[in-house]
Amino acid sequence: MAKRKNTLTEEIPTIVVGLDIGTTKIATIIGYISSDGKIEVLGHGKAESTGVQHGLIYNLNRTIDGINQSVSIAKNRADCEVTNVYVGVAGRHINSSEYRHVMLRKNGREEVIKQEEIDKMTEDLKTISVGVGEKIIDVIPQKFFIDNNTEREVIDPVGELGERIVGFFQLITGNESEIRKIIKCVEEASLIPSEIILEPLASSMVCLTQEEKKQGVVLVDIGGGTTDVAIYMDGNPVFTKVIPFGGNVITKDISSVCQITEEIAEKLKIHHGTCVVEKSNQNNFITIPQFQQSDPIKISEHYLAKIIFSRVQQDILDNVKRAIDESGYSRKIMSIVLTGGGATLRHIKELAQYTLQKPTRIGIPDIGFSALPPELKHPMYATGLGLLKYGTILNYQKGNVEGFEDSGTVKYTHSGEKDKPSKSIFKQFKKYISDLLDNISEKTE
Repeated sequence: MAKRKNTLTEEIPTIVVGLDIGTTKIATIIGYISSDGKIEVLGHGKAESTGVQHGLIYNLNRTIDGINQSVSIAKNRADCEVTNVYVGVAGRHINSSEYRHVMLRKNGREEVIKQEEIDKMTEDLKTISVGVGEKIIDVIPQKFFIDNNTEREVIDPVGELGERIVGFFQLITGNESEIRKIIKCVEEASLIPSEIILEPLASSMVCLTQEEKKQGVVLVDIGGGTTDVAIYMDGNPVFTKVIPFGGNVITKDISSVCQITEEIAEKLKIHHGTCVVEKSNQNNFITIPQFQQSDPIKISEHYLAKIIFSRVQQDILDNVKRAIDESGYSRKIMSIVLTGGGATLRHIKELAQYTLQKPTRIGIPDIGFSALPPELKHPMYATGLGLLKYGTILNYQKGNVEGFEDSGTVKYTHSGEKDKPSKSIFKQFKKYISDLLDNISEKTE
């Protein structure tokens, strides 16, 4: 977070930074909410990520170097200094489990259920014991049943009457050691982690429309090392899961089967690959020169497609389908949105639509932003832009963002108190995303 002056020496709103530490890249995006309610990007930077595998940091020095490179490029473009950052967390160490919690109300027949009561149920679960070495990252309310009516499932019970609330919550936990690694790398790069946010929920903020969230949608963020799944119903996140496979598993398989380097395998995947074997050109052969006067390798596009299809189907899409079935919301879901770098693989939309049996689209992360630089209108930047958007809205809600009093779009009504930052992204979603994000998104669209 930082502030800077414009050319007229007038102070612009507080600058916010999103930091995405991925398996293949480390991206930094700097921006702020302008007076018209849209998010402006001031600068961005990308560096290769060589210290992360499957979303887990294994080499701290390499990761710190990548963060420094990415931040340096971004802050030079933005012409500002960077201190606080909003950081994403994913990785194969992320787990989710369902937890049942009951609240009894004394005057349930006379007084309606208030948001504070649901918040208390959520907060209560943050103190429960989890496995050794595990840490609760988030608690997400999924569904509620009021009194003894088990046939009527309620997503948002606020405003209803009832003496007994039975809530089902999703507990998101992560390995405490892995989370500490993230914090250590950020701090060693001379940065302060303002908050650590679950990556699929960050990506959802910039790829899903409010209408999709209300109707029922699954966001599938296919990164280099993991595939993150987030399900929304009635406007709220109700289920998340991190699948420990991403685009890298495809690249490694091409490299192994064809006996070529991973660098060449990645280029083959991007430039000649397809997820649907029938869409490949059986008569097209790709020639790969070899060193030391060896004969060049020839790989058919058809054979390459078979390798890619196998990995995408078995390791990614079948696991996504399993996660959706496991969530219990399969029949209520209306659509699928694919994002992340893996979403650019040719014909993955068609294969996903066939496998998941739902209308599917590719999610471009541009919801709520002013004119994005063309290079950022790419699924690979969904998490970075989502982290930036989360940070800007959180700062507005806390009263740290200036310049909105006369905007005509967003009214600044903060009392001046410094709120204690929430550790739960869902709590923020529930209290202000539904109102403020609706406003910002609709103004942009």
